[in-house]
Amino acid sequence: MTPFRMTYAGVPLDRASHIRADAGQVAALLAGGRAMLLPVWNQRHLFGDDTAASGPRAGVIPFADLDRRLIRAEAPPVFLGMQGDVPWFALGLPDSELPPDLGIAGEFRMLNEVVSLLAADEAAMVAYARAMVIWHGNHLHCGRCGAPTESMEGGHSRQCLNPKCSHRAFPRTDPAVITLIEDPAGKCCLMGRQSKWPPGMYSVIAGFVEPGESLEETVIRETFEETGVRVGAVRYMASQPWPFPATIMLGFHARALTTEINLTDNELEDCRWFTRNDLRSFGNPDGPYPNTRLPNPFSIARFLVNTWLAEG
Repeated sequence: MTPFRMTYAGVPLDRASHIRADAGQVAALLAGGRAMLLPVWNQRHLFGDDTAASGPRAGVIPFADLDRRLIRAEAPPVFLGMQGDVPWFALGLPDSELPPDLGIAGEFRMLNEVVSLLAADEAAMVAYARAMVIWHGNHLHCGRCGAPTESMEGGHSRQCLNPKCSHRAFPRTDPAVITLIEDPAGKCCLMGRQSKWPPGMYSVIAGFVEPGESLEETVIRETFEETGVRVGAVRYMASQPWPFPATIMLGFHARALTTEINLTDNELEDCRWFTRNDLRSFGNPDGPYPNTRLPNPFSIARFLVNTWLAEG
């Protein structure tokens, strides 16, 4: 298979995990005059327009220019890694009704609003920063005893401040499978849609991995639960970090054993079998599906669909 870089993957940093355990070295990198920050406010990211690049660019703040009052004691900057001799950090800004004034031009926007216009490296960096900031916001208190926690290891763990507990938590990524399912003859693929999705968008079948379950077992279970279709052979294809808020999407191709669709768990509002020609006609005003669209081009779902289309 031809290598393909998924959006949000390929962070252009040396994560330099050996530095994280040395608090003094992390502090020195932050204060050393080269540190750059990726700010996150209310799960939004700072973007500015770059006329030379003909699109938005991720807003970056030199730590030296930052108003220190914007640093929360409970969630200091997170060390992301090194790009040459430049250390990069993520900064979760205080919650507020209006975004803080950082002294640079730009607008805080949701990542999925602009990701298709971003350079691949920038999308990966912003996604990494986003995942880390959201994780810290969700773990300010210990999950065992409820006491406050503090950031450790450059922001890559949090430790309970209750001396009788001292539990340490680490960032986690939730695994989910996403699968293109073709019929027994290989002529059609199964596509469904949820009511909360953009109008007319259909996508492949996805679901979260449960404890004690293999990825292949998840594909089989989720497909049957959501669509009533049973699948047999399951083949891994690719993966994509999905920072909404912290998921790794594991892409598969599967061959169905049955074709009858039965929507019973209320996950999907519609599900159908489509031929390759059907999918190619999506959005064509003169075709049979003028108001129907494929998944976003930056998603692994679209990669799976495009790969299947190229095979026939």
